[in-house]
This record gives sequence, C-alpha cells and structure tokens, in this order.
Amino acid sequence: MSEQMGGWKGEGYDLSPEENRIITERWERAAAARDRMDGMMKDIQQETARSHGGKLEGLEYSLKDLNSFRRKAAGAIDAGDSPEVAAKEVKDLNRYTLTFEPDAYTKGVERTYERLREAGYEPIPGSEKNTWQDPVYKGINTSWQHGQSEEKFELQFHTPDSFTAKMENHELYEISRGKELDELAEGNDDLAQSYLDAANQLQNDRYKNVKIPPGQERIGQQLIRDKLKPDVPQEHVELIRQKEAEKRAENEAKALAKAEAKKQAEQAALQLDGPTQAEAQGLRNKLATKAAVQQARQNAAAPRVEPFPAQSRGRGPSL
Repeated sequence: MSEQMGGWKGEGYDLSPEENRIITERWERAAAARDRMDGMMKDIQQETARSHGGKLEGLEYSLKDLNSFRRKAAGAIDAGDSPEVAAKEVKDLNRYTLTFEPDAYTKGVERTYERLREAGYEPIPGSEKNTWQDPVYKGINTSWQHGQSEEKFELQFHTPDSFTAKMENHELYEISRGKELDELAEGNDDLAQSYLDAANQLQNDRYKNVKIPPGQERIGQQLIRDKLKPDVPQEHVELIRQKEAEKRAENEAKALAKAEAKKQAEQAALQLDGPTQAEAQGLRNKLATKAAVQQARQNAAAPRVEPFPAQSRGRGPSL
C-alpha cells in the first residue's frame, strides 16, 4: 500500500491521511487472513451440519467492507480513541454466522465452541452477548481470538428465522447506529429519540414470530439492550419506514454498481496498459456507482405500497 494515501470522508465521518493509513493497513491484514479463516469455518460447518444441522450463512460477507470499517473507526476516533486503538480493538473485520434450527441450536452452539477451542481460539472476555430476550435483536454474538496471535473474528449464532429477521432489518440497523437520525431531527434530541423508538418498533415486528431456542440461556451474558415505547407517533414510524426504503434502494444500487465495476475491472485488466488508462477506468467505475445511487434515491422516493406488517414471504414476519 502506498504511504502517500490520502484522507477519507464518508457519511458525515472523516479520517486524516495518517488515520486512514493505519485503518486501511489493519483491514488489509484481515483481508489476507480471509481465505484461511473461511476454510476453518467451512470445516466447522461441515461437522456441525452432520451432527446438528448447522449452516454457514453469508460467507460472501466474511470480510467487513473497507468503508464500513472506516466509518466505524472514525466514530471511535471521534469518541476519543487513538487510530491505533480503533484499529486494534475492532473484532468484526472477519465475521461469520452459523444457524441452527431452534431445537438443535443450543447443542450446536456448544459443539462449535468446542471445535474453536480445539483450534486454539477462546472467546474474548465480555464478548459473549446473548440477546434472545431483547425486542430489537435476537441471537448470540461472540468474538474470538487465537491464543498465540492477535487474530480476531466475530461469530454470530442464529436460527434460520432470526437470521432472516436480522437481514431484513439491516437498513434499520444502519439508520439507528449512524448519524442519520440526528440529522433528520435537526438537533432536537427528543425527536431523535422518538425516531430511534420508531426504528426499534419496526425491527421488533420482524422478530415477533421468531421462536426462542430452548436452553439458549446457558450461553453467554443475557442482555436486554433496548426497550420498546408503545406511544411512538405513527407519523414517525412512517417516516422511518420511508428512510428504510431509501436506504435499501441505495444499498442495492451500490451492490449492483460494485458488481458491475468488478466485472469491468476484470475485463479492463486484459486490455488496459499503463496507469493513465487504469485511472480512467477507475473514474468510470466511480461515476457509474454515483449514477446508480442517485437513481436508487429517486426510485425510493416512491415507497413500496405494502401493508404493515406484510404477510410472511418465507420464515418469520417481514415488511
């Protein structure tokens, strides 16, 4: 990586050139470890699939997006961490999800613990968070570190239903954890809190029919992090639902543009010769991404006409 890397800005956050260099180098180490760690988790999945029906979900997302990491690190730096601490403390650059059906869930999780310990990993103290009783997010989140290195990764345990609800809530999670609610409330703290309560209500609706696995209470620290507010104004719920639709359309456009940019880059690699042409191709890819996002925002201005909550399209309730 070039030592002349510039700074970074995105979604209300920014990193200086030096901060960006430290954060990016940490991400590159995680990227280098990805194939090996993917292989380890595939082996665990194969064993637990035979014994407990385990399934490895979302392997294509096993490396956190670089800009997502930059946003997270920038938030930590804004809160007072040094860039070195922000880079070192992150646990989810490499991240995985295993699902088990409710009746096999607890024993499947426990067997996974055994396999990881056999491989030299231990849970990072304080990282075993069991939120099956939480109204806004249900599952078990853990972080692991190898005993002879600083290598870390996140491992989430879900049932198929709770995983579906989590994925459907992704945009609401982004909205709740970012700066969008504060910007939407224009500095009114009470209004921002009401918008957050509306987002929590919408997330909770998707968990209503999710079965809680028997015996899960013996794993990790039991946490209830959010409480629902029954008196959230309906207009606030409708506004957050609209913001969710816009965010989802934007994310879908980014994913499509990224896939197209990758395809074009692969084709260009066979044809381009020299840094000038490569830079030109990169500029075209950025312009394509920007145009796709702008179009997605326009499309999201007219939200889907759909009752709330809608009938389930598969596992669990959905919007």
